[in-house]
Amino acid sequence: MIFAHTAQQASDALSGIFSPNKRALRQAARVMIACGMTYALIHVLALEQGFWAIVTVLIVMQGVSVGATIGAATDRLIATIAGAVLGGAALLVTPQGMVATGISLVVVTGLCAFAAMRTSRLRVAGITAAIVMLTRTPEIPVTVFVVDRILEIGLGGVIGVICSRLILPTRSRKELITRLKSVIEATRDMLETHAKALESGQAGSAVEAGIALRKSLTAAEGLQADVRRERSAFMAKHGVSDAIPRTLWRIRNDIMHINRLDETPFRPFVAEKVGKPAAGVLRAEAEFIRRCGQALEEDHAVDRSEDDIAMKQFEQAFADFSQSEDVREIPFEQVGRLFGLAFALRKMRQDFHDLADRIDESYRV
Repeated sequence: MIFAHTAQQASDALSGIFSPNKRALRQAARVMIACGMTYALIHVLALEQGFWAIVTVLIVMQGVSVGATIGAATDRLIATIAGAVLGGAALLVTPQGMVATGISLVVVTGLCAFAAMRTSRLRVAGITAAIVMLTRTPEIPVTVFVVDRILEIGLGGVIGVICSRLILPTRSRKELITRLKSVIEATRDMLETHAKALESGQAGSAVEAGIALRKSLTAAEGLQADVRRERSAFMAKHGVSDAIPRTLWRIRNDIMHINRLDETPFRPFVAEKVGKPAAGVLRAEAEFIRRCGQALEEDHAVDRSEDDIAMKQFEQAFADFSQSEDVREIPFEQVGRLFGLAFALRKMRQDFHDLADRIDESYRV
């Protein structure tokens, strides 16, 4: 009995230590195994400067997901080939001597920097070119030295991808869906904030939340490229439609439009007759985007039951108010904002339908 209680306490303690750090521990295990494999291989293959393979493993495995590692390894290999060939060509045509080598080095690194500004995947080409030009010894032929550097860095990239794929792999699609879920939760919170403001007739503002949402969407778009790499490498059955982040951007812009419209409160009788139905639409949209997130996570079609009830109620309330004498009692500026609110809600409804369609497309692929 005492032993069982002690064992349970130890298990709970270990769980408390490891659970919050599970992601970091998995990544550490992948990198350790990859470095060990690379170290063993460079000795088996007797690579003269095999440390570049280990450096490459550490660089390409900075991305946690398989797709990120594939992208980093591909970019690293392309930049290595470009830099090594350019550096090797410079060595072949440059006379021996400190001044001539220095001038050649300046020209080559300048060309690489220009290329890197035009194509980001060539960022390390200049580093490779400089290494080739400065570390090659006279007794080693230039072509042999260049090929060895390419092979060493290629070896590191291949090992990095294999270890990311086989050792506790983290899929980019899962990472992207997690990120999109956080975007959806933030969107729900913004919708609820504006619903409360419209219902109560108070000013509503969610500018800071909108900025945070923009950052999350930008990060999600970056993960989308990793998902495409996994699909192209046949490491994922299906991805996430590129249109989903774009549609979430439009919804975010719709909400920011509403934010500008209700920064100044409407008059109490306007809030009572139109604000409350508008708040009902926002709450219905908050529930709808929750179902969209659930469908995305669980990989099924979006539930569209009771989809347009709140919008129909708002349209009726808005039509009744716009044809009543009450509309004459509010300033022209508020009339403009009221019609702007109706337009924004209709536009947002269309964008939510579009989001559901894009999620359904990803589910069917």
